[in-house]
Amino acid sequence: MSRRRDLDLLRGEKVDMIIKPHPLSFINYHVFFVFLILSAFFLHRAYLLSERNISLLSALSFLNVIFDKIGMNLVDGVFLVSFWIVLIISGWMGKRLLRNGMLMVYTFSVAALGTIVEVYLYITQCEIGFIQRSFCKLVLLAGTAFACIVLVEVYRRRRLYILTNRRIIARWGLTLNEREITYRDISRVYVKQGMLGRIFNYGTVVLDSTFDFDLSGFPYKEIPSVLKIPYEEDVNKSLEEASFKSQRRERRLLLLGVPNPRRVRILIGNRLLEAKEHSL
Repeated sequence: MSRRRDLDLLRGEKVDMIIKPHPLSFINYHVFFVFLILSAFFLHRAYLLSERNISLLSALSFLNVIFDKIGMNLVDGVFLVSFWIVLIISGWMGKRLLRNGMLMVYTFSVAALGTIVEVYLYITQCEIGFIQRSFCKLVLLAGTAFACIVLVEVYRRRRLYILTNRRIIARWGLTLNEREITYRDISRVYVKQGMLGRIFNYGTVVLDSTFDFDLSGFPYKEIPSVLKIPYEEDVNKSLEEASFKSQRRERRLLLLGVPNPRRVRILIGNRLLEAKEHSL
């Protein structure tokens, strides 16, 4: 409620709707991290099986030359390589399916940190309580994955969308991050729904807006960096080829996991019509 009370309304502005993301809106991330926890469990079981039947790894005995340098036996070495393979594949799949490159960074970081901890423990011959040295990386993987599940849920609960008769405000994060867009700046509204979204009636409302930069008043070296023109000769060429003196750019605001997104789109559409009528 505190995130709603500190809203400063404009003159004549009233709140139409306050929306929080659907409980299942971030289920894809929960599934990803639960998969990593299960992967840690199955890697643990595979290690115990290999340790009891070491003959299964006889074909990989040539790797002993590498593992002996850090005091690691064949089972532990193959287990470490398998750990890396599982995490790299998991991170790649998460990046492809969820379109979030940070998942690849996360899995690579966990693999690297787990390896550093394990190699250090083998070199120094240290023990960590009742946890076997080879299982430290699995504890790290399962622990961080569980922490990420909690953080994703906190992120969902801290996200808030406020629709007024003048603008749309999105708030998110542990600290207050806020972004807003007025109706007259919106150029397009549409809804994106996956299979679960259609079943449980939630989805993402996408708000596109366009704005112009007037280039006529800028010297070449003072053109705003948001235009992403890296070199002066490219600036000259772009200005010579342009038949107008403005550069149009697009911004996008996503209302993630909105319950009943089509109803929200209709409400926004009606406000868009009102904004256009008032501008005439």
